[in-house]
Amino acid sequence: MNRLMCCGLGMALALMAETAVAQQKVGKVEFAQGLATAQQKGAEARFITGGEPLLEGDLITTTDKGYAVLALADGTKVTLRPGTAFQIDQFAHGQGTESALLRLLKGGMRAITGLIGKRNPGGVRVSSVIATIGIRGTSFDARLCGSDCRDEQRGNRPQPGQGAPVPAPDTVVGRIVRISGEASAVQAGGTPRRLADGAPVLVGDEILTGRQATVVIAFRDQSKVSLEPQTRFRVDAFSYGKSGQSDNFAMRLLKGGLRAFTGLIGKKNPAAVSVSTVVATIGVRGTGMDINCEGPCAATPQPVNEACKPAAKVKGRRSDPACPDGLFVHTWDGKIFIGGAGQDLEVGLGEAGFAGVEKPSRLLASVPDFMQGFLSPRPDGVEVDWQSLFGSTAYSGDDGLYALVRDGFIVLEASGGNLNLGPGEGGMVGLDGVPHRLAPLPSFLVDDPFPAPEDFNSSEPFILQLFGATMGNPGQEFCEIQ
Repeated sequence: MNRLMCCGLGMALALMAETAVAQQKVGKVEFAQGLATAQQKGAEARFITGGEPLLEGDLITTTDKGYAVLALADGTKVTLRPGTAFQIDQFAHGQGTESALLRLLKGGMRAITGLIGKRNPGGVRVSSVIATIGIRGTSFDARLCGSDCRDEQRGNRPQPGQGAPVPAPDTVVGRIVRISGEASAVQAGGTPRRLADGAPVLVGDEILTGRQATVVIAFRDQSKVSLEPQTRFRVDAFSYGKSGQSDNFAMRLLKGGLRAFTGLIGKKNPAAVSVSTVVATIGVRGTGMDINCEGPCAATPQPVNEACKPAAKVKGRRSDPACPDGLFVHTWDGKIFIGGAGQDLEVGLGEAGFAGVEKPSRLLASVPDFMQGFLSPRPDGVEVDWQSLFGSTAYSGDDGLYALVRDGFIVLEASGGNLNLGPGEGGMVGLDGVPHRLAPLPSFLVDDPFPAPEDFNSSEPFILQLFGATMGNPGQEFCEIQ
């Protein structure tokens, strides 16, 4: 009887698969263990196994003793945990039409986004009854939690899984607090990511601003940096408040202009803050300053414009350069030092200095006109809600939507406000609609035993033996129906 039922179910699955292929396909089931179904509105549920097509509008469910890995057409991959209901409401990945609206009705998911998230940051969204997750090209986990998460937090859960390690909680060293125009950030050898308000800034990030674009970055130590249009800026090092490590903030201006207002690192130890360029390093002494770096100062230097070369000395003093080729600084709070050629030049409050192809560096008679026309705001005048940017609260066990970011950037959007999360950060939105950043991260998020989709390999034996739920081959519960 069981054998006949298995054969009957197999034939039914084959017929449903043929029907599904005739409809619009948006992906496929890469792996399914235990019972999993997909259902169109108004239609009967169909059992799904590895290789089965997924359609726009499908509601996919897993039982309490199974899980599934989905592969969508743009390269997005999703692991559905046991007891999950997940819907593909909308999905379009054609050039210029990229968008995806997904819905988590219960349970949990682990996801890595594909081309839609890369081409259209903000074009991928996961909604739930509590809040919506706006995705900016990322790898993240999300769970709708009740007593199940509390039980797991108390230790009543399977052993931790493998792969997809969670970054350190202080991986995010800064955030974009104001942006106008287009700007991007890229790690060495990585793929550029488009920046938006709230986007995380990491050590090693090289930030590039477009024509007419300006950006303001707020850092964990309450430093603020504004970037001018067509600027290349890199965070070489940042350490603040770490046990056993000295505070340190090293920036590099590769091209363009910036305005900086130092924070708590500079107040505690001014020598720990620096801005490097090709021609000189600027030492900070608790400071607000403007810097411009073009021509021979840029990381890819350009020939010096003849009009920029100093004219003959007038009454024993060189005339000031007429255009921005070289390194120019202007101090509007505190003082700085331009280091290079074996000497330091002090540039005091209200003064301007220059370092170029000719040495040594020197003070200028006045602030150059091109520096007085900076487009970006002076950072000391930019209001920042530091608690919202970097504050956190401990896990309390409340019901709600929980999320953890392994890479990239998400926004928890709820009735009580929005919360930006970057790599190594987790957050939740409770039934009151108020989002909170969590620290330390709850173990039920960090130690999820189900495979992150980017590391999934169905041929590895531990995947079939890890969970104590459904052992054997994918879909084996089909033949256990009585």
